[in-house]
Amino acid sequence: MKLSVKQENFCNYYIECGNASEAYRRAYSCSKMKEKQIWEESSKLLNNPKVSQRIKELQEELKKKSDITKEEVLKMLRSFMYADIRNFLTIKDGNVTFKDSEDWTDEMAMQVESVKQGKEGIEIKLNGRTWTIQRLCKMLGFDSPQDMNINIASPMTKEEAKRIIEDL
Repeated sequence: MKLSVKQENFCNYYIECGNASEAYRRAYSCSKMKEKQIWEESSKLLNNPKVSQRIKELQEELKKKSDITKEEVLKMLRSFMYADIRNFLTIKDGNVTFKDSEDWTDEMAMQVESVKQGKEGIEIKLNGRTWTIQRLCKMLGFDSPQDMNINIASPMTKEEAKRIIEDL
C-alpha cells in the first residue's frame, strides 16, 4: 500500500496527537484554509481506506513495542476507580494530616494525578473516577448498543406495551 509523503506524515502525526485536524495542519499547508475546511479534509483523509489501514498498522506497531496489555490497563483503571482519599490523609478534630509520600505504595502513587502546594496548603488530586468508569465501560463493551428482538404475534394492549417499555 503506497501513500504519499503527506499522507504518511498525516498518519504519524495522528498517532502522535490523536487529533485528525491537528495532524492535517502539520502534514499539509493550511494557512489559507478555514477550520471547517481543515476538519472536512482531515475527516476525508481519516476515512480513506489506505490511510485508515496505515494508522491501524502504526497503532499495532506501537502496541507491540509498548508491551502494555489490556489486562494491565484494566488493572490500572480499576486501581483508579477504587482510589480512596483516606489512604493519603486523615482528618481529626478539623485538622488534616497528610501521610508522608514515602509511605505510599506504588499503587497509591499511581492513583495520584497531581500534588501542589497552594495558599491553603497541600492539594492532592486523585485520578478522575468518572473518566475512569467511562473508560472501563468502553473497554469492556458495557456501552455497546443492545439488540432486542420483540416478536409480536398478536396485538397487545396499552398496558402490556407500557410494561414492556418499563422493563427495558
